[in-house]
Amino acid sequence: MIRLIITTAFFLVIGLLGYNYIFGTAQEKEQAQEIFSKGAEVVGAGAGLLKSEYQKYEEGKYDEALDNISNMLNKLKEDNGELFGEINSWEERKGDWDQKKIDLQELLNANLDSVNEEKLERAFDELEEEREMLENEGKQLKEKAE
Repeated sequence: MIRLIITTAFFLVIGLLGYNYIFGTAQEKEQAQEIFSKGAEVVGAGAGLLKSEYQKYEEGKYDEALDNISNMLNKLKEDNGELFGEINSWEERKGDWDQKKIDLQELLNANLDSVNEEKLERAFDELEEEREMLENEGKQLKEKAE
């Protein structure tokens, strides 16, 4: 919306200047000519700036900055690669934990009478310890990712 307003205002000003330059009074023609010449100076100065910056670029002014950016991006890729590996490892271990939980639940549902209560209690304790460990590691990975 703002872009439309700015574009419309720009063309309106150009239109008014053109009208005044062609059909205006002597004072309006002089004012329009002055504005057009100042606009040409601004465009010329902008072009000169671009040429000088391009010349500096060719001479290597920005090489160090570009190298720094490249090194930073490579470091981010490496760090994220390690983080990605850690996340994959965590997800695999969580998948194993989920399977242990399912197996234990099936064992509990199938053979309630023949299951050794002490063995079952140890299995639940181990499962709970592993859950807490996975939860803590997951929180740490989340913090690293942010």
